Amino acid sequence: MTDWADGIETRNYGIRSEIDANMLSDLFRTIIPLVAIAGALLFYSWVRSQIINIGYETQNLFTLEQSLEQTQKRLILEEETLRNPERIDLIARVDLGMTPLHPNQLIVPEIRDLNAIPGDMAMSGSGTPMLARRIAPGAEIIPTN
Repeated sequence: MTDWADGIETRNYGIRSEIDANMLSDLFRTIIPLVAIAGALLFYSWVRSQIINIGYETQNLFTLEQSLEQTQKRLILEEETLRNPERIDLIARVDLGMTPLHPNQLIVPEIRDLNAIPGDMAMSGSGTPMLARRIAPGAEIIPTN
């Protein structure tokens, strides 16, 4: 700096920068509440977004639950329809060509020779004699094919 009146340049060599404790405490007293308010607003925004996300998720789960309940009701109805004895009887008579058994009617299954069956069966090589078949006297025998 220059003093123009005297024409002498004065230098401020003796001036030193010092930290003023009062100004520093005023700065902290101003900044700390602002940081606390900003943190509170940030936390409030996060909580609010979480509440909204949980609301959407709850709504989606409620819709999924209703859909699953409708599917369960539809499947129960379909199961009951498929278990209907009249329907089973109709399919057995029409599609499979079955007829009801008559009294004293016996259907004998066809017994194959165990050695003629291909593959390794558990009892095929054991040498056990075939069990004798008992047929009631007077019973009608219908061979199966």
